[in-house]
This record gives sequence, structure tokens and C-alpha cells, in this order.
Amino acid sequence: MRIGDVAKQVGMTVEAVRFYERQGLLPRPPRTEAGYRIYADADLRRLQFIRQAKRLGFSLQEIVRILRLRERGHCPCEEVIETLERHLRETEDQLQRLQAFRDEIAGTLKQWKRNGTRRVPGKVICGLIERTITPSEVKES
Repeated sequence: MRIGDVAKQVGMTVEAVRFYERQGLLPRPPRTEAGYRIYADADLRRLQFIRQAKRLGFSLQEIVRILRLRERGHCPCEEVIETLERHLRETEDQLQRLQAFRDEIAGTLKQWKRNGTRRVPGKVICGLIERTITPSEVKES
């Protein structure tokens, strides 16, 4: 198979296939006398694996490690589980931070709407925002 066929079957661009090859995630394929890359079914499977691993949140570095473990004859499944558990914990932490941020801005917006808008004194840029500055954030000029 040529690069365009492989890219199409996997749902990637030709540039993505070349990128994975340059990054060492895909072995360099043999070439025809005309210089065209020729890919095998194993390359197609590997690209599908890379694409799915990326969808699951694995970094390129993590994918390389998984592929290297497998190439050395080791089953990478235990490491894959540990990595995905770590990603899940990190995602849950991010969601908690986002929920706290959402609650903060929702509360601020509710307060602003309740207070309404007023005239802005001379030095004030926007009183709504400036009223949310805590004293520890104010620096002496």
C-alpha cells in the first residue's frame, strides 16, 4: 500500500503518517524504485493503534514506550493500565478545578447582575472586575 492509501484507511493525513515515521512510532517502510513508500498491513495496524491511543489521551512519548516494550517482547498492558489510571486521576483533578472555577465565576456574575451597573469613577476601569481584586493582589505603585 502507498502512503495515501494507508492514510485514508486509518483516517489520517499523509503528513501525519510521515510525522509518526519521523518520530519513530512507525518503522521506515521500504520504497519502490520510484521512491514511493510501501506499507504493509502491520503498519496499518500500528497506525490504528497510535490513533486510538492518542484518542485515549496517551502522549506520543507514552505511545513510543508502549511500542518499545512490545517490540522487546514484553506485554505492555500493565503499564497501559497504570498510565490510564494516572490520566483518569489527572482528569478528575482538572474537572474539580474547573467546577470550582465555574462556581466562582457563576457566583461573581450573579452578584454583578444583582448589583447592576453604575457610573465609573475617574480611575476605575471597570468596577465590577476591580471589586473582585483581593487586598493581597494589590501592589503599591
